[in-house]
Amino acid sequence: MLSFIPFIPHDTKGVNEAVWQTARRSWLTNLTELLNMQDAVFVKQVSSNTTLATFIDQVFNEQMDNDTAPVDTLLIKYIFLLYARLSSLAPTHDLLNIQRLCSFVIVYGYSNISQVRRIVANAVNESESLEQNLLATMGMLIDSIQSMPNSLKNSITAETLDRAYVLVRVLDSLLSSTVQLTFIKSSFDTLDQVLIDCYRDLIPTLKKAVECDESNKTRAYLIKLSLVSSFNSYADMHFFTPFGYITSPEDHHQLEKYETTASTDSVLDWMSEKILGYIEHSGLESTCAAFEDGPVIMDWEVEYNITEKLDYINKTSFSGEDERIEFLKLSMEQVRDSNNGTSDWGSALKTRAKPAINGKASAKDKSVVFENVERTSKISQIHDLFPDFGDGFIEACLEANNDDVEVVIMQFLEENLPASVAGLDRSMERKPLKSATETVAQLAHLEGDAAAKDAQIQQAIEHESVLSSRRNVYDNDEFDIFTHRTVDTSKVYTGKKDKGNADSLLDDKSFIQSEKKNVLQRVVDMYDDDYDDTYDEINDAGAPSTLDGDSAVDIVKKKQELLDPGIQNESLLVHSFTENPELFGRNGTARKSTKRAELRKRTEMTDEQLEGWAIMFNRNPRKDRILDKYMLFDGNQTKVTDEVTQAQKQALKKENKKPPISEAKDRSYKDKNKARFGNHNRKANRDKKVAKAGPPPS
Repeated sequence: MLSFIPFIPHDTKGVNEAVWQTARRSWLTNLTELLNMQDAVFVKQVSSNTTLATFIDQVFNEQMDNDTAPVDTLLIKYIFLLYARLSSLAPTHDLLNIQRLCSFVIVYGYSNISQVRRIVANAVNESESLEQNLLATMGMLIDSIQSMPNSLKNSITAETLDRAYVLVRVLDSLLSSTVQLTFIKSSFDTLDQVLIDCYRDLIPTLKKAVECDESNKTRAYLIKLSLVSSFNSYADMHFFTPFGYITSPEDHHQLEKYETTASTDSVLDWMSEKILGYIEHSGLESTCAAFEDGPVIMDWEVEYNITEKLDYINKTSFSGEDERIEFLKLSMEQVRDSNNGTSDWGSALKTRAKPAINGKASAKDKSVVFENVERTSKISQIHDLFPDFGDGFIEACLEANNDDVEVVIMQFLEENLPASVAGLDRSMERKPLKSATETVAQLAHLEGDAAAKDAQIQQAIEHESVLSSRRNVYDNDEFDIFTHRTVDTSKVYTGKKDKGNADSLLDDKSFIQSEKKNVLQRVVDMYDDDYDDTYDEINDAGAPSTLDGDSAVDIVKKKQELLDPGIQNESLLVHSFTENPELFGRNGTARKSTKRAELRKRTEMTDEQLEGWAIMFNRNPRKDRILDKYMLFDGNQTKVTDEVTQAQKQALKKENKKPPISEAKDRSYKDKNKARFGNHNRKANRDKKVAKAGPPPS
């Protein structure tokens, strides 16, 4: 059983350097031995070793109290490797309870957030109790932050500001390490408004604290920075991850790829509404200073460069053509323009770049020169954990992983090496390093950039050959012996080419074939001008060719007539417009609605035609008359059947039929009008017969 002596800081009074170094070697030796154990033995040892948990708690507490510099680089790394291995083997272990998990994400959240997220996800997914404890802890932190502005108003001291910073830093670390957990996203969907309100209410309180004591500048800046970072974690959960992106751990001004299956269109509408709401309620009516009196939306833009992130999403996911993201980008640019300068509250935290040594060598040159020294240090770190591996094999693994020590150690522990180094000899030795003379000579060579450049040019001139500078019309042809190593000698001849006798010339048909091609090409190129197709359509569509000119022109005109779909479907369009004018709106919501799709199908018109018809209908001076015309008849009458038509005709006949005349009245009418009926013309007919018979006999 390994026994860990209690941890003591390096600067503890009464402890000299030799004693502390002895204790450090003991801690590192125990951790190294623990990491080299087999999986089953490792889990058993960690589970039963109480001194290990006490030691880790002491290291974490010291690191959180003194976060400007690590307690000890190797101690922090070995404990991280222990947690990484433990999360994959025993994620429900007591070292991964909610208290130690909070300490873990605070210590490692800013240095290796990707691995921290993986470790937290493994632990939470395997333990339902840890999930509930995590939700309860974050809920308590959010409630405390919600009431923090009122608490600070009563007492603005350095101690209260430190407690407030610890509170927001813990929440920031937990949010950043749980971005990929869906239950966190769904449980705290109103976190953005809590952070915005807290940030707004803290502005006058923190300004007053700085005015009272200049030393509170750094504390006020750290509180604001942690709140803005928490707000960015909320934005990662709800805005960026649905598009397949997340804030890059290496550079928080950039985005990196993130796997997702969410619907981007619905998220885009929701994100636009949210961000525009933030801007509208931010109160940015005048310029202000970021991280001093500016709202959280301004500080978020200044710190995380949201404008460029939106532009990147638009270009990669929407080919730069989405108008909603473009409008959001312009809105955030206006927010950035409202900033009249970032506050100097955090100037004490900003590190300055170190000047070049004697100003003689650039950073790139020095990195090349001292590459062996840096890599030797990294190889030594890994070799302490894995003494069986050769230095050459470790160096090859470092080269395959961009000199990332932590990644190489994780690959060794998980037996998951890249293909390029998996087959190498693990006891391979390292190549001999450059001698001190070569290193000094290289440093001397870097003293003058101009001299180095001149030497390079002179060396290139010396190696330049005459052939590389020649200019000839026969360069690179098939007979250029300086370019091609072999030449086809069958194509080489001296003097005039032997074309054979007359019989061979007559048998050669190549001349005939070439002339035939020339003649055909001349036929194709007979028309020098462009072909005139003005009258090609006169006899189209089966019209007889014997028509005269006027009839043919009428046929052409009739063929070219196009019916306006707006006129054809005027009744449907007018009724749809009167019932729902928003259906013709020029926005994505109207275009993607089911009613718009049904209207497009029935009218066979495009979205642009429908929206254009609505615009012109609103401008039409006859709009009221058209509305009156279609409001009298709504177009919903059903078709009249044949039975109804026949019944209506029979009823009409009965209505038009006169009543029968009485017999006495009928007799009286006939007596008065005898001349119109019967024998009223008998005398005239007799006279005709007598005339035909001739005169009487004498």
